[in-house]
Amino acid sequence: MTDKHITVDTIRWHSVLPCLHLLRVPQLAFRGRAIALAMLAVVVFALGNAALRQLPFIEGKDPKSLFPVLPELSATVSERLVSSNVLEERWLIPREVPKANRDRRLADSYGWMTWPLETVIQPAIRLFDFGSSWSEIATAWTSLLWALLVWGVFGGALSRMMAVRFARDESVSLRAALRFSIRNWQSHLYGPLLPMLGVGFFTLVAFSVGSLERWLVASNGTVLAVLGSIPVLCGVAMTILLGLTTAGWPLMTSAISTEGSDGFDGLSRAFGYVLNRSWYLLGLTLLVVLIGYFTSTLLVVFFEITTWLVDWSVGPTSEKDSGTLWFDVLNIARIGICVSYFWSATTVIYFLLRQSDDGAPLDQVYIPGPPPKAEPLPLVGVATSQQPVIERPATEAGEATTTQP
Repeated sequence: MTDKHITVDTIRWHSVLPCLHLLRVPQLAFRGRAIALAMLAVVVFALGNAALRQLPFIEGKDPKSLFPVLPELSATVSERLVSSNVLEERWLIPREVPKANRDRRLADSYGWMTWPLETVIQPAIRLFDFGSSWSEIATAWTSLLWALLVWGVFGGALSRMMAVRFARDESVSLRAALRFSIRNWQSHLYGPLLPMLGVGFFTLVAFSVGSLERWLVASNGTVLAVLGSIPVLCGVAMTILLGLTTAGWPLMTSAISTEGSDGFDGLSRAFGYVLNRSWYLLGLTLLVVLIGYFTSTLLVVFFEITTWLVDWSVGPTSEKDSGTLWFDVLNIARIGICVSYFWSATTVIYFLLRQSDDGAPLDQVYIPGPPPKAEPLPLVGVATSQQPVIERPATEAGEATTTQP
């Protein structure tokens, strides 16, 4: 018996380890079109926040609580587009602070990877504050809806660009991506809001038990002793819904942009992938955070060197403040890179989860095409024959007949 040796010439590592596709996340995120669209999203988000703050029911609050990472952007938008030191503590490390504080600020600077998700979670948390007034609730809902709308349009457009580039290595113009996301803006909006209906239902059920206890003054806790399991079960259900929505909202946007489907499909896919591939999702998230850690280190160094060289080349002059507008644009670019990286990572993770759960190939993406042409009805009878038609003389009834030889 002879031994047969199998020689392996090449190994397709991306097929063996699909998680290696996450290395393409920075490549997809740092394209000029993606960063330009993300910068536009940041400006629109800030302008909308500034406009919403003028509504009559909005109470005067610390802007940092509702608009993290952009604490001064919405407040100074009427004077200047953005303050030149908005992200100084997040991105740049002041040289005059002690080393311990430098390390702490450097560690805090890597929170930029989840900033779009933070803008949605932050107002949503305010909905569940104890003792909130109607004005505070209206403020939180307005901020939440505005964040979902902005990221539904611009995040959907970015996901569309990333999906086509990742799957087919083709580029999508900014106009086409925005047109695609605007056409599906309702799906991006009601997809994450549907679980909130379930949260509202369970809230009403639990509130009815509490109202019954308060109404029966003489019960002395009897109602809660008998029906206390109902609020507990409602709390468990609300926790599950909110957790799934928090983890699945970015995947909903990527699903709608990749599949060209509606909000129901995006919601079902996101919840299914989070439930069925939870550990795989956690591993992919940790890997993309690790990649973002090294990427952000390079970005911090790049922006520090850029700022240093600008100050060095201009030199000591009293007219240096006139160029702060371009530093403002640079700060917007920093935030735009955050947004672009977030949606690039979300889109690639969605492709990997879909391949693992559904077995769909990584090159499968929805491409809208022209509507199918209407085909003519099939010909039957005499018209289907290739023989000439011969007309015979009229019969006694005065009718002509046609036959074929």
